[in-house]
Amino acid sequence: MIIAKLLRGFMDGSLSTMGIVIGAYAASGPVIIAAAVGGTLANGISNALSAYSSSEAEQYSEMRSIEDAMVSKELKGSAIERTIRKETLISSAADGLATIVGGTIPIIPYLFLKLPQSMYLAAGLVIGMIFLIGIYLGLVSKRNILLSALKMAIFGAVIAAVVYFIQSIIAPE
Repeated sequence: MIIAKLLRGFMDGSLSTMGIVIGAYAASGPVIIAAAVGGTLANGISNALSAYSSSEAEQYSEMRSIEDAMVSKELKGSAIERTIRKETLISSAADGLATIVGGTIPIIPYLFLKLPQSMYLAAGLVIGMIFLIGIYLGLVSKRNILLSALKMAIFGAVIAAVVYFIQSIIAPE
């Protein structure tokens, strides 16, 4: 489950930040970097908080079901509750941190290159990373590895193309 959280967070962070850096293409490099860093941090923190809240609610609902089945025992302060708290914190931290790490990928080219090369490299890096994640998912699910990887890369390319198209309509050069 923690691997799934890490992959989901990484893909979310990298794809959403790729959207920011492509969508802000008409701005200067420092503005794009600032927007991308702000978006990455907000997305990571938001993912951590939402993962924590939803996981905690789900875990406590299960704990209440166990309590109901036990008739007279309350599990507050028990080893079960401590495990719930620990698992909830770990999974939400993993989700948030993976989102931030993934979000840094499309920012890196803007630190070293000028436009438009930075935008193309950012999109290429993200698409390449999610292609690799697709390979991993194909291996884990014992499905066609190449098809899984290509599907992920196509999703990333479509996101990049749609955001670029919208950006070019809203803020043409």
